[in-house]
Amino acid sequence: MNILINRSKPKQFMKYSFKILMVCFSVFWVSCSTQSLFDKAGLPIVKVDKDPLVLHNDSVRFKLRATIPAGLVSEENNYTLLPEYQYGEGALPLEEIKIDERDLAGPGQAVEIIRNMSFPYMEGMDRGELRIKGLLEEVETGKTYTTPYMTLANGIISTVNLARVGQFSPGENIPEVGAFMSYDDDFMNMAAHELNYYFSKNAAQTNLSSANEAFAGGLKSLVDKGEEIHKIIVLGMASPDESDYSSLASTRAQVAEQQVKVQLKKMGYQGDVENIEIVLQRKEPDWLLFRHLLRTFEGIDMKERDKYFDAIYADDSYDSKVEQLKEIPSYNRFSKEKFGEMQLAKVMVMMAQDRRSDPEISAMANMYINGTATGDELTEAELARAASFNPGLKDKQLIYEAMLKKHGSALAYNNLGVVYLNQAHRMIKITDKNNKVNEAMRLFRMSNEINESPQARHNMGQAYLMWGDYGAAYLEISKANALAKDNPEFLSFNEGKRGALDIIRGDYKLATLRLDKAPETATNKFNNGLAYFLAEEYGQAAIAFEESALSNMEFGYAFYGLALVAAQNSDEERLYENLKKAVQRSPYLKLRAATDLEFKDYFKEQAYIEAIK
Repeated sequence: MNILINRSKPKQFMKYSFKILMVCFSVFWVSCSTQSLFDKAGLPIVKVDKDPLVLHNDSVRFKLRATIPAGLVSEENNYTLLPEYQYGEGALPLEEIKIDERDLAGPGQAVEIIRNMSFPYMEGMDRGELRIKGLLEEVETGKTYTTPYMTLANGIISTVNLARVGQFSPGENIPEVGAFMSYDDDFMNMAAHELNYYFSKNAAQTNLSSANEAFAGGLKSLVDKGEEIHKIIVLGMASPDESDYSSLASTRAQVAEQQVKVQLKKMGYQGDVENIEIVLQRKEPDWLLFRHLLRTFEGIDMKERDKYFDAIYADDSYDSKVEQLKEIPSYNRFSKEKFGEMQLAKVMVMMAQDRRSDPEISAMANMYINGTATGDELTEAELARAASFNPGLKDKQLIYEAMLKKHGSALAYNNLGVVYLNQAHRMIKITDKNNKVNEAMRLFRMSNEINESPQARHNMGQAYLMWGDYGAAYLEISKANALAKDNPEFLSFNEGKRGALDIIRGDYKLATLRLDKAPETATNKFNNGLAYFLAEEYGQAAIAFEESALSNMEFGYAFYGLALVAAQNSDEERLYENLKKAVQRSPYLKLRAATDLEFKDYFKEQAYIEAIK
């Protein structure tokens, strides 16, 4: 068997070998010539003004200074500085600094670069490094040479992240967030009983049908109590499918007034009916009730529902909005099923007696919570009072939902939203938490549509905080301040949150001014101390941290703050003493202390290692 062996021709082999040799020589010559350029000129000198870097606001900012030796930049060569922040298993490329002949002050002179730089802070960056390399490029050939990386700074000090805005870590107590409206605010009346008197469509005549049996029954129960009626408010209303809203609503209020008087006399009211103060009001088109009915209207999807909201929120006249509603495919069915509930006059009867006693209110509320009462036995304001002394979130939820069934007040929407925020705070799954926060925000918007309040604005801000949107949170909480000028107690409460946000925004002096006015809670005192610490007023910081600790000896952050001050003062005894107390009270602070660059000078000390065990 013959085996064919290919043999390359000697001349062809020599030809290929010569080409390979020339390529290798060219690469070697370029490398050597470029290296000789660095050997002759020297490597660039690059420094930053902070090591470690420092988190300020939501970014890490530093000043970079570089000296590019003469010869590295010319008509033949460009030079580029390539900084990056390396952390974990990846790196964040930063802004490139390109230098060419236009940056030369003169032939043969070094190029001086000063650049303010920043990059967004992300979780996990604390123990990374800022590094840089250079890229020399030949203009004519496009060939490049890269220098080795040079470390400019190690890690990031992120002390500003200690600011407390309602967040918590595993192993820590879950803080209550949000601002409830009080049952005795000016817009609430503890003894208001609401009744509805219904009319036929497009009519304002007395309606003796079964639709008004509940009205008569409710009025009879008030008369049977034998209590004096202080005042009655009657609000006439109409539905979007009825013509001439203004005239119809006004006439209905007048008819309902007469029916109230007739019924009271017929039922044997002991007082003088003619002396009862009765106020007639023509309620503006009630989109609040419309929205309530829309939420209970089944058989349409969210996209269809949004069409209704787009129409009623449009900046148009009432009649224009109604015309837009009529174009929605489900409008006819919606109007047929639900609009009858808007063809009425609302009658609010204010009793002279302020309210039931707290024990009586509590007992009746518990009956409702346990399912043995309907909730109709208490007025809206009494339900609000009951919710205020029921600590459980589930109980509060049931009570505020009962209030919404009676009447969609600003208080009910706001306070149910606060319950949702605190429920979201306790959820583990991120999607569940975000959905619950979104529900809460919807309720705060509805509360503000009825009666814009500092509480609902504050709560919108807290919701944004739970989403990590500090800018939007600050705007909402600032609006709350503007609405609370006549409420010093709420202003003080709101300033606490505002001051904490000032820390995150990097305005430490303003934060101290606001937190000085805030209630003296452990959290506010800690935030105040943190603001003073970041403003480098360590004496004031120590005082505030001590007051925080005295307010709540189980609050680990107060002791961590004292440890920060001790580290600045090189007071090792107090550093180890307070750090030990801090890490015993918070698993998060124990993890943080192991890598917190505020304490970098002590990492190798045995006493430090023992303190954070």
